[in-house]
Amino acid sequence: MRMRKKAITIVAALCFIVAFSGAAVAAEFVIKAATANPPGSYHVECLNKFKELAEKYSNGRIQVNVFIGGQLGSEQDNVQQCSTGMTHVSIMAVNNVTPFSKAVGFMTLPYIFPKIGDAYKLFKSDFMKKDLNAMMVKQANVRALSWLVGGYRAFTNSKKEVLSPGDMKGLKIRVPKNDIMIAAYNSWGVSPVPMAWTEVFNALQQGVIDGQDNPHIVNASMKFFEVQKYITNIHYILWTGPVLASESWYQKLPGDIRAIVDKAAQEAAEYEWKWVETKEGDALKECLSKGMKIVEPANNEKEWIEKARSIWPKFYDSVGGKEVVMKAQSSMK
Repeated sequence: MRMRKKAITIVAALCFIVAFSGAAVAAEFVIKAATANPPGSYHVECLNKFKELAEKYSNGRIQVNVFIGGQLGSEQDNVQQCSTGMTHVSIMAVNNVTPFSKAVGFMTLPYIFPKIGDAYKLFKSDFMKKDLNAMMVKQANVRALSWLVGGYRAFTNSKKEVLSPGDMKGLKIRVPKNDIMIAAYNSWGVSPVPMAWTEVFNALQQGVIDGQDNPHIVNASMKFFEVQKYITNIHYILWTGPVLASESWYQKLPGDIRAIVDKAAQEAAEYEWKWVETKEGDALKECLSKGMKIVEPANNEKEWIEKARSIWPKFYDSVGGKEVVMKAQSSMK
C-alpha cells in the first residue's frame, strides 16, 4: 500500500512539473503569417527567417505559425485578410497590394530603381517607414514591416543580341497583361504581345514569340535556355514585395513585442536580399552554362531609361500620385 501511494505521489508530481513547464513555455503572442507562394520562393524564405528571429528574440514569448502555398488563399486574399486582421503578417508582390493601396504602385514604374542599391536605400528611408506606411494604413489598414526584392526582369530572345531599344525592331516579345509594362515596350518602339504566363514556354518553343523578360531565377527554373539564346541585362523593373502587417493587430501589440516584430521583419528582409543575390548569380551561371549569351545594354542603359521614364506621367494617378514618386526618388538620392 505504501509503495502504491508513493507511486501515485511521484506520478502526480511529474504531472504537475509537466503542466507547469508547458505553461512556462507557452507563447504569449501567436502570429498568423501567410503567403500564397511555395517552398523555395522569396516569400517563404523570408517568412521562415522571420519566424526564426521573432521566436528567438522574444525568448519564446512569440510563436509564428506559417501558412504557405496558398493555404489561406491568393496574394490578394492575403492582403484582404491582413486588412481585416484575419491574418497578421503576409508577403506578396507589390502589384497585388496596389488595388488596396495605390500609394505603393510607384514601385512598378520602369526604372524607378536603376540600381539595386537604390531599392535598399529607399526601403530603409523615413519616407518608407513613416510617410508610405501612413498612406497604407489610411488606404488599407495595413503597413509594411520591411520590403523584399527579387531579381530584375532581364530581356531574353532567340534571334539576336539586343543592345539598344532599336535592336528590338522586328522581334515578337511577350509581356504580362500589365499596362505599365506594355507602355514601357511601346516607348522602346515595340508592340509587345500580352500573354498569360502558362502559355509562354510553348509560344517561345513554337516561334509564336521571340522573346520575354524575367529575373534570371525564373529563366533558369523555367529552362528558357532551351528556347532562348540571348540575354540583355536591363534593369527596368525590379520585383518588390512587402512583409505586410495588419495595422489593427500591430497597434495592439505591447511596445517591446512590437519592437521585436519590427527587428525580425527587417533582418529577415535583409537576409532575403542576400539570398536573392546568390540565387540570381547561380541562375545566371546556369543559363550561360547551357549556351545562353549575355550582353550589357548600350551606354549604361541611358536610352532605355529615358524612353521608359517618359511614360511615368501617364500613370501617376494609378500609382499614388506624382508627389509620392518624387518623394521616393528624393529618398534615394
